[in-house]
Amino acid sequence: MRRLVALTFLALLAACSKPAGGSTSTSSQSSTTVTTAAAPAGSACDHKLVTVADMAGFFKGTPTMGPLPGDPQSCIFSDGDDSITVSIRPGLGTISVKEVLSGATNVQATPVTGVGEQASWTPILHEISATKNNVLCNIGTDGAPGFSPTQQQFGDLCNKIFGRM
Repeated sequence: MRRLVALTFLALLAACSKPAGGSTSTSSQSSTTVTTAAAPAGSACDHKLVTVADMAGFFKGTPTMGPLPGDPQSCIFSDGDDSITVSIRPGLGTISVKEVLSGATNVQATPVTGVGEQASWTPILHEISATKNNVLCNIGTDGAPGFSPTQQQFGDLCNKIFGRM
């Protein structure tokens, strides 16, 4: 539930922090149009940025992969007992990681080195948020007792995803 609240907060923050469809900046010497990149249709799973084979080591059984209802940029891997959600959000990486590290999401997070350009680990949620080229890689568990992949494992997975982009 906390993960859903944090993701909702980040999505609302990002929606409020950038103009829809691009922005126009005008100075006295020139006029420049800057457009924001649209997120590609489909999830990281649809684009083969992360696969069942990448996730197999996290689960006791063979995981299945499926969409996260209502969120076309996320997918869920599950073995029936535990689950991991992977979200890739173009244009939201820098602000999202900054907000998590600042405490704005009301959960304690620590910086993680060696993952993307900047990353955070939220131990209570077993969740990593990382950014590279302003693309957010967010990976977290369902929080089931006894199922707690490490920040290193999730960080390695974000780096693998960034490498495939």
